[in-house]
Formats: sequence, C-alpha cells, structure tokens
Amino acid sequence: MLQQFTYKKKNRALMIASVLLVILVYNFAIKKTILARTDSNNAEKQLQIAANAPAMAVQLEKELMQMDTKIGADVRKGNNSGEELLDLLTNYCQSNNAVLREFPQTTLTEQDKLTIETNLFIIEGDFSSLIKLVYTLEQKIKLGKVASVRYQLKKDPKSKKMALTARVYLQNVKKKENEK
Repeated sequence: MLQQFTYKKKNRALMIASVLLVILVYNFAIKKTILARTDSNNAEKQLQIAANAPAMAVQLEKELMQMDTKIGADVRKGNNSGEELLDLLTNYCQSNNAVLREFPQTTLTEQDKLTIETNLFIIEGDFSSLIKLVYTLEQKIKLGKVASVRYQLKKDPKSKKMALTARVYLQNVKKKENEK
C-alpha cells in the first residue's frame, strides 16, 4: 500500500504526522508541566510575601504615623486643642514681649471621615519673637500644622507707631472615629 505513494508524498505525510505528534505531546505533557511550574512560582512568591507580612505591617504602621504627623492628625486625648493653644500663646506673649491681638473661635470643617479644625490668631511683636513662635508651633509643640502665616506691618492709630503683626492659621486634621 505504501509503494503506490512517491517519496515526496511519503515525506509530506511524515512531516504532517511529526507536526501532529509534536502538538499532541505539547498538549498532553509539556503544557501541564509549564502550568504546574508557573503555579509553583506564584505559590513561592505568595509564601515569601506571607513570610514578610509582619515586617510589612510594622512598616505600614510607621508610614501611617508619619502621614498623620505631617497632616497634623496628632490627636491629644482629653484636651481641647483651642484651649491648649490659648494657654501656649498666653505664656509665650508674657515671656517674649508680644501681644495677642485676636483669637476668634475655632472653625470646624467636616469632609468625608475627617474633621479639619482651624485656629486663627493674630499676634503682635518684633520679628524675631514672631518667628520663634511659628518655629515653636511647627517643630516643638506640634499642636497642629501651621497652614499659613502672614506678616503685616501697619501703623497703630493709638500710639502712632509701626506694629508688626502675624496672622497665623493653625490646622489640625482629626479622624471622626477618634473624636467619639
């Protein structure tokens, strides 16, 4: 039966049979091996991630604390930050020859799960004492984030002297869950 085919046809049939054999071997053996190897690699990666989970949790907690510090979410439990700020400003003014001109009521703004507490105050004094106060609020005391400071030199109508004032906005961001 094979004698009736020419060598050319036999070679073509052999090539087609070889290609079909390679496809069958790939589908039944090699493909499953490749999939098993891929699954094994994925499982090893997940195992490494799971082994590092406690260290990653500690790192994420540190990052969260740093972010809270940067936005001013350092919540002092049991203390009203407005009263604490007023006490600080009163003591500072007495010891540094400055005058607290205005201290209006704290403004509260609610947004999503956050409450933004904004304290505005105007203080009068010499430039170095005003700079020291802002530095103290930003770096040492950290009652909140100093959002804005505006220095203004104007003539006092009563004493006819020039007076330097600083309008300071101090913001504190709190999570609503922490306030309850």
